[in-house]
Amino acid sequence: MASLEMTEVRRSASVGGEAVFATVNIRQGTRLAAEIPLVIVPPVPDKKEVAEFCKAMDRLPERKSAEMAELFCHPSVAEKIKKGGSVPREVYAFYRSKKWKDSKGAPLQGKQLQKTVKKTVNLCSIYLTNNVQLGLEGKYGSGIFSFFCRIRHSCVPNVYSSWNPTMNRLIIHATHDIKAGDLICVNYAGNVCRTRQQRAFSLFTTWGIICNCMACTEPSIDQLRRRMLVLDQALAAYICGASKETDFAAIHNIPRITQPLEALEAAEELVRLLRRQRLYGMELCKVYRECSKYALDSGASEKALHYARKELEHERLLIGTETSHLKEDLYGAAYWLEHVQERTSRGLTAYISTQICI
Repeated sequence: MASLEMTEVRRSASVGGEAVFATVNIRQGTRLAAEIPLVIVPPVPDKKEVAEFCKAMDRLPERKSAEMAELFCHPSVAEKIKKGGSVPREVYAFYRSKKWKDSKGAPLQGKQLQKTVKKTVNLCSIYLTNNVQLGLEGKYGSGIFSFFCRIRHSCVPNVYSSWNPTMNRLIIHATHDIKAGDLICVNYAGNVCRTRQQRAFSLFTTWGIICNCMACTEPSIDQLRRRMLVLDQALAAYICGASKETDFAAIHNIPRITQPLEALEAAEELVRLLRRQRLYGMELCKVYRECSKYALDSGASEKALHYARKELEHERLLIGTETSHLKEDLYGAAYWLEHVQERTSRGLTAYISTQICI
C-alpha cells in the first residue's frame, strides 16, 4: 500500500487531473509504496493477452472492477483501441466461448450483452495503457495498480518502481530527495538514452502525453540525451560484436568500440551524463554493472570492485534489500559483487603462486 503519511492523491489544474504529491520531505531511497495489484494477467503471447484479461476480469470482485474503472485512459488512446476492432472482437469472442453468460452464469443477451461487452472493452483500454510488466520482460505477467496509475510521467523522474516477486508487491522508491508539495513522477518511456523526438513519439502514441518536463523543453539537455544515445548504441554494438566491422563507424555514424578499455571509458562517460541530469533510476545501476564488467575484462580489479559496490549501493536505494529473486544469472548487485570478489581473489591467488614459483 502507499504511505498516506508521505503522499496524497489529489486533483490539480496544473497537471490536468489526478496526481500524486509529496506531503512531507522525502529522502532518497525511501519506500513510498509496496502495492498489491488490482488484477494480474499471467504471462502470455500478445495475441492471447486480451482473452486472458477477460478471464481475469470475469473473476474480479465488483468492488475492484469499479476501482479499476476510475483509472485514467486518454480519450484519443481509448478511441484508437476501440476503433482498431481487434479488442471488441476478442471480448465478444470471450463471451461467446462462455455461451453468452456473465461471471455468475446468468445469460447475456440484447442490451445486457452490449452493456457488458462495452464495459469490458473500456476496462481493457485502461489495462492496455496502464499495465505494468511484472519482472524483466513480464516474466510474472502484467498488473494494474491503483496508486501507481495515478503517478504522472516525467523524463526526469523522482521515483522508480519495480515488481518484487519475493514480496508480491510493486515497490516505489524515491530516486532522490523530494520536497513536500512536489509532484511525484515516474518515467513511463523506459530507456532514458533517447532523444526528445523519440520519447515524444512513444509518449503520445501510447499514452496521449505531451511532455513539458525540463528534458523536453531545454535544448541543452537534449544534446546530453543525444550523446547518451550514441554511447548506448556504441556499447550495444560492442556487446553483440557488430563493431568488429572495420568500417562500422563510417556506416553507422557511431564510435567504434573494439576493446574492453574503450568500452569502460564509454560506460564511465555514460555514468557521468546520467548523474549530471539526476537520472538515478535502474539505468544507472545497469551502467555501473557494465563498468564493472569492462574493468574486469581489462584486468582492472580494483575498479571492477568499485563499480560493483556502487551498483549495490544504488540498487538498495531503488529496490531495497529483498532481492533473493535476483540471484539467478547474477542479476542482483549483491550476487554480482560476490562474483567479482571471487574472480579478483582467484586472480590474486594465481599471481602470488606465480611469484612463489619464480
